[in-house]
Amino acid sequence: MENIIEKLAFEFADEMTQIRHVLHRNPELGNCEYKTSALIKEKLTEWGIFHEPMAGTGIKAVIRGKGDNAVLLRADMDALPIKEESGVSFASETDGCMHACGHDMHVACLLGAAKILNNIKDTLNGSVVLIFQPDEEGNGGAERMIKEGVLDKPKVTAAFALHVEPLEETGYLQIKDGSVMASPDDFKITITGAGGHGAYPEKCVNPIDIGARILRRYKTEIKNDPKKRIVTICSFNGGTCRNVIPDTAVLTGTARSLDNETRRELKEKLRSIAEKTAEEMGGKAEFDFNELFPPVINNADMNAVVRRAAAELTCVKGITAPEHAAMTGDDFSYFTECLPSAYFKLGVGNKEAAYPLHSSKFRADDRAMPIGAAILAQTAAEYLM
Repeated sequence: MENIIEKLAFEFADEMTQIRHVLHRNPELGNCEYKTSALIKEKLTEWGIFHEPMAGTGIKAVIRGKGDNAVLLRADMDALPIKEESGVSFASETDGCMHACGHDMHVACLLGAAKILNNIKDTLNGSVVLIFQPDEEGNGGAERMIKEGVLDKPKVTAAFALHVEPLEETGYLQIKDGSVMASPDDFKITITGAGGHGAYPEKCVNPIDIGARILRRYKTEIKNDPKKRIVTICSFNGGTCRNVIPDTAVLTGTARSLDNETRRELKEKLRSIAEKTAEEMGGKAEFDFNELFPPVINNADMNAVVRRAAAELTCVKGITAPEHAAMTGDDFSYFTECLPSAYFKLGVGNKEAAYPLHSSKFRADDRAMPIGAAILAQTAAEYLM
């Protein structure tokens, strides 16, 4: 028996491709997604789908079926400050800005799912909330949408999101239980010593020496573990010339954790090492830890919903399970903290000849879009059964 969701997804494939190409040519950074938002509203209005603005450029749309239950589907909208070098015919026309993370495809897939679900809304045992979210790459538009009530009226009981994966072949999904992505926190250490002439280091407290000792202790006392945590020092700045010991030096880095307990422990370990090392060497360290998104942690029952939905679609060739979680972050984690949720990957490339996410040469296979729209729509329908 032909699956109506899959049938509609491929009927809408050309329209999704057109939408994606327009968005790709006109990328916009976080909280500036004005053209993107306008195009989404235009399509939702054309299809008769209720929608309202939220979190600035964000949009909440609702497709109402029968019953009080409600499920949420999410797409992020923002691009990255990267000059495109992909060579595609629909490349960015905005210098220094590019959809290098596939959010243009996320929007197109969710719009495709919206059109599908609107066509079959009389068969749905509940409502579907579709959100087009701003600023995922920046300060986290998901949190703002939650604070503005996106999970209410109707009351949402589960959430799902897909993300494109260029290193997975088109037609395949990646689904992982438990931790999926890390908390992408960052930190800054401002070290104060006592500067002076480079010829007399014994009369000074060199903050560069202190910074180097902190870095070495981080390497030896906090072992990087891709199954748990990663700490990376990404900048080390101090001094202005070759013969003057400066008064201050600054280290910055990223601290990524796959669960909240590790996150708390890592923060305190980093602080303790920095402050004690500086004190032992006669200086002072001011430690600032910037908590960004929580880790993305999938709910096993919601993953099972996605797997059941995939089994209903002939366009899904298979499901793979990554061995490790990704150490990148995504603010969909705010939804996974609030309610049972699943975040999964959509293959959009050739694993042997693909550029990774955030690459200036990133490409995504348009043929994956009807698959993405179908799995989103089928997942929503499956959850509401």
